[in-house]
Amino acid sequence: MAVKVTPGLEIPEPSDYSSCEDDDDAVTYFTDLHQPDKNRPEPARMIDKLLNNLVDSAWEVITEQEKIDKDAQAARQIPVLNVTKEMKLPARTNCIVCSEDGLYLFLGHAQGLSVISSSTLTSVGTWKNERVELTSMSCASLGNLTHLLCTVDDMGIARLFVHHTENIYLIKIINETEDINQRNICAKFDMSIRGDFGAAVMMSSGSVWLDVYRFPQDVWLKELEAKQATQSSLATEAKWSPIVLLMKIKPPEIPAGTSLKSPSEVLQKTEEGTIIGSGQNHLISSHQWENQDAAFRKMFMKYLSSSSMRPPQQKAEGPSNCTCHFLLREGFYSMPGETKAARDIPISMCLWWSGSHNLLQYHLLKKEKDSEPRPDVLWPNSQEILCSAVSACTRFIVLGLDGQLVTIWDRRFGCPYANIMIPGDSPICRMKLLLQSQLPVTQGPVLPTLQLVLTCRSGECYSLTASKGGDTCTAPLIERPADPSSSVSVAVPVPFLKCLVLLMQRNGQVSIWEMEDSTPMFILNLPHTHVLGSLREPVYVLEPVQQNLYITGNRKTSLVKVTEKGEDESSLFIFSFSECSLMDLYRVTRPDVTEKETRATLSGLEEACNLYFQERADSWKERNRNLAFQWEQLLKRAIK
Repeated sequence: MAVKVTPGLEIPEPSDYSSCEDDDDAVTYFTDLHQPDKNRPEPARMIDKLLNNLVDSAWEVITEQEKIDKDAQAARQIPVLNVTKEMKLPARTNCIVCSEDGLYLFLGHAQGLSVISSSTLTSVGTWKNERVELTSMSCASLGNLTHLLCTVDDMGIARLFVHHTENIYLIKIINETEDINQRNICAKFDMSIRGDFGAAVMMSSGSVWLDVYRFPQDVWLKELEAKQATQSSLATEAKWSPIVLLMKIKPPEIPAGTSLKSPSEVLQKTEEGTIIGSGQNHLISSHQWENQDAAFRKMFMKYLSSSSMRPPQQKAEGPSNCTCHFLLREGFYSMPGETKAARDIPISMCLWWSGSHNLLQYHLLKKEKDSEPRPDVLWPNSQEILCSAVSACTRFIVLGLDGQLVTIWDRRFGCPYANIMIPGDSPICRMKLLLQSQLPVTQGPVLPTLQLVLTCRSGECYSLTASKGGDTCTAPLIERPADPSSSVSVAVPVPFLKCLVLLMQRNGQVSIWEMEDSTPMFILNLPHTHVLGSLREPVYVLEPVQQNLYITGNRKTSLVKVTEKGEDESSLFIFSFSECSLMDLYRVTRPDVTEKETRATLSGLEEACNLYFQERADSWKERNRNLAFQWEQLLKRAIK
C-alpha cells in the first residue's frame, strides 16, 4: 500500500521521547499518538484500523476453530463393549490363569483349586481344602491335555499340582515340615514356560534366598499314565517322584578387599581366570575400595542425602526380594561344563535382588554343582533396578531403573539395545513388553521393534517404542492424575490386537487405548450391579487363542450384608474380542515375532560376528539420525 506522507511531519527520535522533563507531558504524548483523531494523519489512522480488523478476524477464526474442536470432541462417542458372558465364582477367587491352548481356566480361591472349561464355563475338576486359600498360581503345558500348576497360599505354602482331563493330583508341598515353627515362608513361586524348572523365593528368620528346582516331567507323565490305568481311589494319595534341588542362591555380599599385593598373586587365586570380569568375585585391595569411596563422596557430596550416608550394613537391614526370569539359548554364548539343551529347555536364569544395580545370570545345565553358586554373567547398570521384563524369545531383557531410566539388553550380543529416559520424576513400578517385527523373514535379518507399557508409582502411564539404532518414541497414555483414585493399576499390551493397550484404573474404569495416538478406543462396561473385584490389583487374564478377556467383579453389596449374612457374590465376566467387528482393523493376523525368527542358532564365533555386522549395517541410517538427538540430550543433562 502506497502511503502519502504529509510534508512537515517529523517523527521524533527516541532521544526526544526521553528528553521530556515532565512525565505528564510524556504520557499525554504517547496517548495522543495512538488516538485516531484529527491530530494524526489519515494513512496512519487507516493502517491502525486495518490492523485492528485483522487481529479481530484472527481471534474470531481461532475462537470458531476451538469451538468446532470442542463440539467434535463432544460428538465423538467412544464405543462401549458390554460383557459377552458371565459365570459365578467361588468365594474369594484370588488368581486366574489360562492354559496355553485356551481350553481351560484355573481358579485359585478360598477352598482350593478349580478347573473350568472355557467353552462351557462349567467346572471339570476341583481340589478342595477348606483350610487353604490360594493367592497366586502359574501354569505350564506338558502336552496331551496335561498341565503343571504351581501355587502359593495365604500362609506362604507352595504346592505343585498336575491336571489331566478331569483329575487334579497334588504332587508335592515344597516347604512342608513336621514342625510348623521351622517352616520356611514362600513369597513367590514361578516356573519356566514348559515346566522344566521352578524357582521359589523363601524367607525364614529375617533371611531370604532363592531355591531353584528341576522337575522330572518324563517320570511324572509315566506315573500319571499308571494312575489313570488303575483308576484307584488311592491314586490321588500315591507318592510321586521327588523334585531335584539344583541350587540355593543367596543375596550376594559386598566383596571385601583382598590382601594380595600384585597382579600375579591375583591370577594365581582366580581358578583359571573364570571369575575375572564377573564383577561379583573380583579381587580388589581394601586400599582401592577406600580410595574409590572417598573419591565418590567428595565428588557427589551435595547430591548424597543423609539416608544414603549410612553405613552399608545399616542400609541393607531386613530381607530383600528377588525377581527371576528363565532364559532360552540365544547367540553363541556357552560355558565350560554345560550340557546341550533339548527342545526349548531353558539353559540359564537371570535374577536381581531389590536394592541392587546388577542383573545376575546363572546356568542351569552344568554337569557339576557348586556348593555356593556364583553368577556366570553379570549385567551392570548405572542405577538401582526397580522392575524387569523379558521378551517371549528371551533375547531381550528390559530393566526399569531408578531415575526414570529404561535399559534394554540384547542377549544375542551381550550389549545394550537401547537406553531411554522417561519424562517425569516418579519411579517406574511395573512394565509389560511386546515384541513386533518390522520386516518379513524372507527379507533378511529380523530387526524387531519393542513396545513397552510403563506404569509409574504416582499413577501415570507411558507407551514406549524402541527399535534398532536407538530410534525411540515415548508417549504418555495417562498423565499424573490429580485424584489418586484415577491412577492406573493395570497397563498391559493386548497381544492379539496391534498397538492396543488394556488399562484398568482404581476408579473401576476399564478401557482399551491406542498406543501411538494415546487416545481411548473402547470402554469395557461391567454390569451396573458389579464393580472390579480389586481396584488396586484386579484379577484378570488375557487369553490370546480365543481372544477373550476374563475379569472378576464383585456385586455392589453393603458392608453390613457382607458381615452379617456372609454375602460375597463375585462373578467372572468374559469380553470376547473375536466377536467384535470394531476391532477388525487392529487384529493381528499372525504372531508378531516367533521364537524361530528371533532366536539365533549360531555354530561359532565367526558366524555370530557376521550376523552382528549385518545388523549394524542394516541400522546405520537410524543410528546416524538419532546421534544428534542423543548428543543434545546429553548436553541438557550434563552437570555444570
